[in-house]
Parts: sequence; C-alpha cells; structure tokens
Amino acid sequence: MSVKESIDKRWSPRAFSEKAIPKETLKEILIDAGKAPSSRNEQPWSFIVGIKGEASYDKTVKALNEFNLKWAAKAPVIILTFAKKTFARNGNPNRHALHDVGAFVAYLSLRAMEEDIYVHQMGGILPEEVHAEFDIPEDYELVTAIAMGYLGDKNDLPEDLRDSEKPESPRMGLNEFVYAEEWGKAF
Repeated sequence: MSVKESIDKRWSPRAFSEKAIPKETLKEILIDAGKAPSSRNEQPWSFIVGIKGEASYDKTVKALNEFNLKWAAKAPVIILTFAKKTFARNGNPNRHALHDVGAFVAYLSLRAMEEDIYVHQMGGILPEEVHAEFDIPEDYELVTAIAMGYLGDKNDLPEDLRDSEKPESPRMGLNEFVYAEEWGKAF
C-alpha cells in the first residue's frame, strides 16, 4: 500500500471487531511509528499499551471518559500517549513535544492501515484516573488515548453512534487553512 492509499483509506471508526491484534504485528507497528521525526531527535513520547485480556487493558480503559467508554472498550487495544515536557539533554521546556507525539501517532495510523488495523485517537480522557492507576513521572503529560483494532460492525455500536459511523468525513478546503503572503489570504 502506498502512503497515499493509506491516507485515503484512513478514518477513525468507533466500531471495532473484538478480533485480537497479534502482539508481533502491534510491536512492528510501534517500532515503525517510532521512526517519526521529533525535535532534536528527542523522541519525547511514551506509551502505555493495554491489550484486551491483560491486566493493563482494564487500567487503560479507566482512562476513558463516559462517552468514549461506551464504544472504545470493545477495541482490542487501548494505548495511552504521553509527552515528556522537558528535553532530556538539558531540562529545558520542550514546546514541540505534543507535536512530536502527534507525528508518532500519524505514523502509527498510516502503518496500522497497511495491516487493516484502524486507529481512533481520543481526547476524552481522565488524567486523574491515569495518575491513580499508573505511577506517571511528573515530567510527562497525558496527551490522548488511542483505540486500535480491526473494523467492526456499526450495528454493534450504541444506537446514538451508528449514524456517524462512516469513512467519509468533511474536510476543509485548502483555502480555509493554507495561506500565502498574509494570514487569511488563500495559497
């Protein structure tokens, strides 16, 4: 699959199959995503991976807010993403860490598509629960949670979510976000 095919195929479903992702496949995806660029090659990302059937899964699921819990708990993998807030080399603030975690997740999403594995990133998380369940160092910020799995049947979702479950989602036109010469002047 080409990168373009992966981008065109990618979307964030809520309906996941309960089919397990082979651990080796998951490791390969994470290794490849780790090749994402980062400021000063700091690679300021860390993750907690919960695999359904393992103790870590129940702990990662507790990080989800009520809305996300009603659909994401079916996904076979839940990942919590963290950004290290300071540079390891000098302790200075790393204002690029969140961007770098985003780059990792973009690589993860595209690489997962090659395996027919879908990714849905969530901001609806409960940082207090994560800190209660895991001993997170103070220098790390919880960024998102990610549900991963094979595509499921939208009819298995709660009724209020079924209609929104479609791969087509509206996208802004270039003139709405790419500018030239001055802010707001379309490229």
